[in-house]
Amino acid sequence: MDYLFDKLTENIKSHSNIIIMTHKHPDLDGMGSAIALSKIIKSFKKDCYIVFPVERVNVSLEKGLQALDKNGISVNFMKYPDILEVIDEESLLIVLDTQKPMLVENSELLDKVKDIFVIDHHTNSSSHIDNTIFEYINSNKSSIVEIMAEYLKYLNKTLDPVIVTLLSAGMEIDTNSYSLKTTENTFKMAGFLTRLGADSVLKQEILKESKDDVIRRHDYIKNSYFIKEGYLLCDMGEEDINDTVDLAILADELLRFDTVEVSFSVGKLSPTKVGVSARSMGKVSAAVIMSAIGGGGHVTDAAAQFEGKTNAEVIEMIKSVVMEG
Repeated sequence: MDYLFDKLTENIKSHSNIIIMTHKHPDLDGMGSAIALSKIIKSFKKDCYIVFPVERVNVSLEKGLQALDKNGISVNFMKYPDILEVIDEESLLIVLDTQKPMLVENSELLDKVKDIFVIDHHTNSSSHIDNTIFEYINSNKSSIVEIMAEYLKYLNKTLDPVIVTLLSAGMEIDTNSYSLKTTENTFKMAGFLTRLGADSVLKQEILKESKDDVIRRHDYIKNSYFIKEGYLLCDMGEEDINDTVDLAILADELLRFDTVEVSFSVGKLSPTKVGVSARSMGKVSAAVIMSAIGGGGHVTDAAAQFEGKTNAEVIEMIKSVVMEG
């Protein structure tokens, strides 16, 4: 890890300004880490900008941003194309929580910035951002937050407790309350964030859901079914438009049931786009299944999206891969 952090620090210091970008529909893992990294970069006396998401952020991230605002903590967000005004030949673009060009918040920026630095914790994909000056991909890490906590420890730096709380919440979400993708180091970094001042009460407020959302998810769960022993799938229907976060939370919930080894949630992300979120206890790779239908991800956490297909068509693709396996 020291090599990553040496290279990251070296590149931050050697560029005129730094732009941070995560994936579309950002969560507290990617965006929370981006906010933390922006504050680290500011401590090096460098200008830093975070690409603000065009589409709505998820509820937990919205609450996190509200907590920052309430505590007077400013974040240097900038929307595209305004961010083009600060880019020059000496700019550095740091991409967090994805390695795929089609998943970044704004793919046009990949052609506008000469030097790109990628940090991701998902399984290595055949689709990579081209011409990076450095790429770190480690699927053994639970989250980008875990890497960011290690970077803070490496630098012997601290952050405002509210930002640290966002990191702690992001780690909890990405590990499904520390039930998936966790190693000894994950728990060490969780403890480290607690020592830095993560507020457990604020974290739970950020993670709380509305009653309506919980009831709606339980209605979906009632209609879930096994496509094969150990493989539970939920079709969220053709009528409802959901967010990727909704699919992810539902897949997490399905995995909690007895005998379930792999879970899938399939739902509409727009009138023409279908999304799949897959979860696994680890014996079977969710990433392998999703890669087989054009997606990707982590062993225990993967996803895919399809333009111009119906839920039924996507479900048949999943069934085909599962039955062949």
